[in-house]
Amino acid sequence: MDFSSALDFICKEAKRQGADDFDALAGESNSIGLDLFEGKVKNTEISSSRGIGIRLFKNGCPGYSFTEKFSKEALAQTVKDAVAHTLLTGPLDLDLPEPGVLPELDLELWSNELETVSLEQMKKLGLALEASALAKDKRIANIPYLGVSRSSGYSLICNSHGVRYSVKGNSIFAGLGVVAKDGDSTKMGIYSNSARSIDEFNTTFMAETAVERGISLLGAHSINSGRMPVVLSNRISPQIISMFTSPFYAEVVQKGQSKLEGMLNTQIAGDKITITCNPHIKGYPGSRLFDGEGVVSAPCPVIENGILRNYLYNLESAKKDKRQSTGNASRDYSGQVGTGFSNLVMDKGSSTLDDLLAASPECLYITNLEGSSGCSSISGEISIGVQGYLVKSGKIVHPVDGITVSTNFFTLLKEIDGLSNEYSDTHSSVKVPDILVASMHVAG
Repeated sequence: MDFSSALDFICKEAKRQGADDFDALAGESNSIGLDLFEGKVKNTEISSSRGIGIRLFKNGCPGYSFTEKFSKEALAQTVKDAVAHTLLTGPLDLDLPEPGVLPELDLELWSNELETVSLEQMKKLGLALEASALAKDKRIANIPYLGVSRSSGYSLICNSHGVRYSVKGNSIFAGLGVVAKDGDSTKMGIYSNSARSIDEFNTTFMAETAVERGISLLGAHSINSGRMPVVLSNRISPQIISMFTSPFYAEVVQKGQSKLEGMLNTQIAGDKITITCNPHIKGYPGSRLFDGEGVVSAPCPVIENGILRNYLYNLESAKKDKRQSTGNASRDYSGQVGTGFSNLVMDKGSSTLDDLLAASPECLYITNLEGSSGCSSISGEISIGVQGYLVKSGKIVHPVDGITVSTNFFTLLKEIDGLSNEYSDTHSSVKVPDILVASMHVAG
């Protein structure tokens, strides 16, 4: 049975088996790629998956089930399992959406050209990256990480109220990690990105960037412990912000697990900080016209000039607060509904990176993170190993490693003294510029 027919069948079956309400999500994904080492293909991987999940309601209670088999027998059994599940759950008060008008936007998520990119073309791209990196500097000992892949996905959602939307997207990825070595000092430099066309990759730029990132950290050593200003590179500021998105989710607030509980329309960050959840940005991987429950999406201000304006809602959390869903339900066919940002965008500032580095007599410029085990989205605590550079009077003095920085995320938001005018070029759904933090504790 094909994708669309299977979804139609499971919806009819839900009605036949007595569901009062339901929604169903079908999804499939495909990927193909390869890894290279020393001029040869080390590994080739081709994978695909598809399935259908249903959430139905009977006597006000929800039941969930999913299958990866598209036979009539398997689909009927999936509905039967979901009905049986309703006997084990309590009542869930929410209203499934009615059909809406999707914005007339081309989000540029799909490229027909990408579907024709072959493994041979990917191999050629990888070999060009390897050759460029090795030719750049004799201190490059090897390139242990080198890969190219393309992936695609398609999803279709419908419900008992007549909602029926679909979306598809694809992209191609390429990246390399080089080992730079000078005497006893060894460092890794990494650059990777995704694109909508294989021709968008500039192999010389990518290789040179990875090499420079590794070479520039050779000879790194620790610094004295204490408090000092810190500049977070736009390469790692999105990673830090991403660790602390859940406190903005209404479902987390309602569980008492967010420090932002009761903080709507109050100042939680410096007045330079504006963060928006914007699902309508062309080409961003988090862009979408509807969410995982079929709610039509729209931009949502989260922080405006430091003031918390909105939590992000799915249907269940919205019903509890007597609000409208913000269209931020996250879901795949095999799981239950959660909440997530579409695209998280922090507004840029007017300063250059050089301006931020020169704003204090001395600062730490952080470009690499080492794990995240010391970070808690509930408490906001941040304690994380980093690499970067000691900067004095706006000039790099020496590379730094073997240190840990610590602060609290909610304190960090209030101590942001400057934002650069540039995002990282990474193809990402989280865009945050370089950030100047007034003070963080550095353990050397």
